[in-house]
Amino acid sequence: MAIDDVQVIDGVGIDRERKAICLLLTDHLAWKGDDSLNEYDHLILLQEKINAYISYLESKQYEEQYPSEVFDMAVIEIHFKYDITDNCEKFLNTVQSQVGQYGIKIEAHID
Repeated sequence: MAIDDVQVIDGVGIDRERKAICLLLTDHLAWKGDDSLNEYDHLILLQEKINAYISYLESKQYEEQYPSEVFDMAVIEIHFKYDITDNCEKFLNTVQSQVGQYGIKIEAHID
C-alpha cells in the first residue's frame, strides 16, 4: 500500500475527538536523486491518489466499515518519507483550498 497503488486506501481510522474519519496516505518516493521520479510525475501520482481518496469519501464507501458512525469531517493524512518540494507544498495548499469547503482537511507529515 502506497502512493503508487491508487486502488487502495492505505489506512482508515477514526478521530473521535474531532468526529473525523481519517485516511492515511503514504508516500515513500523520493523527490530528488537518481532513484526518484521527476517532480511532475510524482505530483501526478499524488493527485491521482488524493482524487481516489476524495472519491471514496464522496461515495461514502466508509459506511460499509463504519455503519453507525457520524463524521463531521474527513482528514487525509499524508505521510511523506522525504522532504517535499515547494511545488508539492503549493499543490497541497491548492487542494486544501478546494476540498476544505466540503469538510475535508489535508494534513502533511514528513516522517
